[in-house]
Amino acid sequence: MSLSIIDELPKNEIYNDGISGLKLSYRYLKNKNKKTIVFLHGYNGNSKSWAYQFKFFKHNYSLISFDFPGFGESDNMKDPDMFKVSDLIIRALENLKIKEYYIIGHSMGGMLAQILSTNNNSSVIKMVLSCTHKGYSMKYKKPLREPYNKRLQERHELSDVEYGKLRISKMLPGFQDKKIFDFLCLISQETSSEAIVCGGSSMQILDTTDILSKIKVPCLILTGSEDIVVSREKSLFLYDKIKNALHIEIKGVGHAPYCENALKFNEKISSFLST
Repeated sequence: MSLSIIDELPKNEIYNDGISGLKLSYRYLKNKNKKTIVFLHGYNGNSKSWAYQFKFFKHNYSLISFDFPGFGESDNMKDPDMFKVSDLIIRALENLKIKEYYIIGHSMGGMLAQILSTNNNSSVIKMVLSCTHKGYSMKYKKPLREPYNKRLQERHELSDVEYGKLRISKMLPGFQDKKIFDFLCLISQETSSEAIVCGGSSMQILDTTDILSKIKVPCLILTGSEDIVVSREKSLFLYDKIKNALHIEIKGVGHAPYCENALKFNEKISSFLST
């Protein structure tokens, strides 16, 4: 199955990292003399997840979306953590000579965005955190926490299509928009077992509590009123700890506001970035 909005995305490109030896895949739309938005996807996603944002922002910004290690065409990272992934992305951006940028991170990508904006990184102009939190604060990477371990089991047992549909139906129970449901399923079904382990172990050991006060850039925190994955309270913890934070709740959406109500999501971000 193919969806036209995904087909409109730039083709994947590869950054070969000399330090880690890893390949990092990304989609890059470069507009001369336009500031860059960096997009970081969630656990059910990949660099294709931002198709509706590429369509909306493509005339006013340069746009780049990365595949987290293990996702898309990015190599799996052994012994992963968000700090290593952050360093890898910073090196990729430096290699592309992208010196200043906005960051938009959703869920897992929002956790990564918090690290990116504090990791001695003066390149970040503003940051948007969508449906995310500080991490799970666990002391170990193995075994995976029970919900992630169950995903791993399901990934082994189900076909790609079955896995994609299961993940999205659990994330957005009762969701009625077939076009958006198919969009999310098409992307989720590409998630590999390696991606589940790499992303899951990175999130479960993360706790950004001690670094939130170091975030100096203006930050927009977006939540969905119907989100059953990340509670409002978890996101508001970030709002309380980040100095220059603004919170907006988008009504009637769950854990995928970037496509459930792409227009509202994009307009809120556009207004924030331009002021």
